[in-house]
Amino acid sequence: MNNKKSATYQSLYTAVEKRAQAAKIRTFLSTQITFTGNIECRPMYVRYEDGNCEVAPYEYINASFYIDADAEALAAAFNGERSFTDLIEEDLIKVNGDAGLAILFFEAVLSAAK
Repeated sequence: MNNKKSATYQSLYTAVEKRAQAAKIRTFLSTQITFTGNIECRPMYVRYEDGNCEVAPYEYINASFYIDADAEALAAAFNGERSFTDLIEEDLIKVNGDAGLAILFFEAVLSAAK
């Protein structure tokens, strides 16, 4: 029997916020993340400026890059079950915009403390 809980907007928001706050990003970077799948499809944004991180449940206009992510796939990446590279190759995560900053963001957030 599988006791795995499904990802919710709130659980993903909390995971992104916790890891984004712990990530060591010192350059300006902004992204909007929109979840897809069986989840409430509200956007959130993450913004780094002058070493400070801000996470909020709103759209971010003119972001450095945009992420559309399957909710369950993103949860699997945060749980260490899947890699972002595999999820991008499988089209479960789509990135539009500055790919270099997106890679920096993914690496920093994944390596941040859980």
